[in-house]
Amino acid sequence: MFRHRRKVGLSVEEAEKKFREELAKRGYKVILEFTPSDVIKNNLGVEMEPYRILYVCNPKVFYEMTKKEYEIGSFAPCPVLFYEKDGETYVAINTADDVLDIIKEPLEVVKSVIEDL
Repeated sequence: MFRHRRKVGLSVEEAEKKFREELAKRGYKVILEFTPSDVIKNNLGVEMEPYRILYVCNPKVFYEMTKKEYEIGSFAPCPVLFYEKDGETYVAINTADDVLDIIKEPLEVVKSVIEDL
């Protein structure tokens, strides 16, 4: 399993609100928000269950990580997923265990674009 996922008895909106409150207590901030379900609807005209991604970061922790590996920004800030599937709400983060096999093709495309610059 390559993710840490939890089903919560809340709506996506409620889960996000509670998550933000708890996150702030630990010194982390939401620095970017993205709603793929809206992009899918606007670009493809397809309805999709709510799907949100919050990118979270603790600036001090990020700075310390860059001292160890300057290009850590590929993995940080940490994307946290909030989504509904079959009427249930989930909150999840991906871990590195098996993700590489799944994203290998898109990574190769992006790498080739970088090489073409």
